[in-house]
Amino acid sequence: MPTLTLPDTHLFYTEHGQGLPCLVMHGGLGLDHTYLKPWLDALGDRLHLIYYDHRGNGRSGRPPLTTLTFEQFCDDAEALRKHLDIAEFAILGHSYGGFIAMEYALRYPERVTDLILMNTGASLKFGSPEMVARFEHKGMTPEMWIAFNGPFDNDVALECYFNIVGPIYWHTHNPDLIQRQTRDVIFDVATCMHSLALAAEWNITPRLQQIRARALIIGGDDDVIYPVCETQVLHDNLPDSELMIFENSGHYPYAEEHNAFLTCVKSWLNKSRFLATPLSN
Repeated sequence: MPTLTLPDTHLFYTEHGQGLPCLVMHGGLGLDHTYLKPWLDALGDRLHLIYYDHRGNGRSGRPPLTTLTFEQFCDDAEALRKHLDIAEFAILGHSYGGFIAMEYALRYPERVTDLILMNTGASLKFGSPEMVARFEHKGMTPEMWIAFNGPFDNDVALECYFNIVGPIYWHTHNPDLIQRQTRDVIFDVATCMHSLALAAEWNITPRLQQIRARALIIGGDDDVIYPVCETQVLHDNLPDSELMIFENSGHYPYAEEHNAFLTCVKSWLNKSRFLATPLSN
């Protein structure tokens, strides 16, 4: 099992594909990289995908929660870059992973060639009245509301949340697809709750125009976490960005509209000056 040993913990990582190096930052937090596989693996003909679990998540170590900060997440990613001896890379960040991707692009601009920001935004107010209204509009059942309101006092409760409320995150309820997505995930409720508290005061909007890497922003028209209006904020403020909204997707377009997602990302990657040999779609 490939790991990077840090002074206070270790990071699990795994590699797939060839081409432009790309660090894959998963969301959650309290999840791990496995919910993105195998769907993203199909980008392996363009990208050397480096999946890893953030500290406190998945197969990585469990250092004190106080070390889970945006600064430290970025420093961990930089340590992984040095460990792999990569001069620069693309970053693909989904949801919370998009927060870390944008923070890293600000802190280490010389290292980032391209940004793929999937179903993410400039801030997160989980459980806000606006978000609750979106969940309600999607048809939350009484059982879902019970799971939504917790309490989240153990890892099993977090796993139950995703099993029960998870369908709301999708455009189309497909139990087999949902089960396939989460079957290998290691849940960690302490990390999840800490990361939500960390994000409660986080807002990167004023700093977005400082990001120089070109960015592909991907959203789902039926995303209850990041609706189109919030992905539009990223597009309006990032100096060099393209926006793609998938009409038949929720929070996971890479799985719900897999083929269209691949076509979109590969077409965008073909325009990267860092991709040596653009390929046909």
